[in-house]
Amino acid sequence: MIKKTTYTLAYEACKTFFSDTGQVPTIEAIKPIIGINSPSIISSAIKDWKADLSQAAKKHQGLNAALPSPLLETATKFWQQALIEAKATLDVAYNELQNKQAELAAKETALIEEKNRIQQLLGFSEHKFQEEINYLKKELSRLTSESAALAEQNHSYRDITVETEKKNAVLSEAIRQEKEKFQRLEAQYDKEHEWALKRIEEEKNSYRHQIQNEMGRLQSEASRSKQDTELLQAKLDMLTKQAAESSTKLIELERSLANEKLKLAGITLNEAKLQKELNAKDERIRALTGKASVKKK
Repeated sequence: MIKKTTYTLAYEACKTFFSDTGQVPTIEAIKPIIGINSPSIISSAIKDWKADLSQAAKKHQGLNAALPSPLLETATKFWQQALIEAKATLDVAYNELQNKQAELAAKETALIEEKNRIQQLLGFSEHKFQEEINYLKKELSRLTSESAALAEQNHSYRDITVETEKKNAVLSEAIRQEKEKFQRLEAQYDKEHEWALKRIEEEKNSYRHQIQNEMGRLQSEASRSKQDTELLQAKLDMLTKQAAESSTKLIELERSLANEKLKLAGITLNEAKLQKELNAKDERIRALTGKASVKKK
């Protein structure tokens, strides 16, 4: 069985609808009959059906004695009805066309206005964007120049930092050597001072022991022989003189000890001065290190 096309179904539906209702078929009337929603094909079928009906009516418009009178009346009636329906359909289509044209004109006017408004906005936006682009280009150029200057300054700061670090290394080494030298001097001084004090104490004890021994001996001799009193007296005087000389020598030794103490005080003062210089150098190193850190930032 050959399957009918949508056009054939719509054309046949037009015949059926006109025969059953006596009205000119429309797209909305034909769609439920064929069960297919294809307005363009249905419209084409309705148009062809109307053209065929008009041709058939015109063909049988003239009086033909051979045709039955009821058939001619029916054909004439169909033809008139078709003309009325066609005129009504054309009027409706014309009115719809006029309305659509008015809507399209209004839409066109609105679109033209919208186009003009968008063009104005585009012109304003382009001008604004161009200004912003020019400003950004200037900012980019300025930032590039500043970046180059900062890079050059940073390079200079790095050179200064390297030079400062070298100087700090030299100063640190000098301070280390000075500290070692001071420690050696301090150890040497302690050793020499301790030896000098010990030597002086030994000499004092030796002289005391000698004097005591000599006086003991002389006193023994005096007690043994009263006859030698004068001699002993002379010897005693001599011993007294020697004791005085020994006392003087002892005083000189004590004076030497005092001088050694003064020397120790001088060394202590020199040590304080050296420590002060070391503190000043440490303070200078901290100042240089602080400046280098600030420049790095």
